[in-house]
Amino acid sequence: MFSQLIHYWSRRYITEKLLESPAFHRFATKTHTHISKMTEKASPYINESAKRTEIFMRSFKEN
Repeated sequence: MFSQLIHYWSRRYITEKLLESPAFHRFATKTHTHISKMTEKASPYINESAKRTEIFMRSFKEN
């Protein structure tokens, strides 16, 4: 029980300090931007892969 309490308070303290940190906000913004760009670029490939998987599954079920 004591370790859970320590864990809770330490997690809360770390979270509050990160939320107050301008450096963390810059990091989060850059990361979000980077991930958004990667997702945008990957979207056509993901859709194509899903279509190919669907075609494969249909042909697999037929045979």
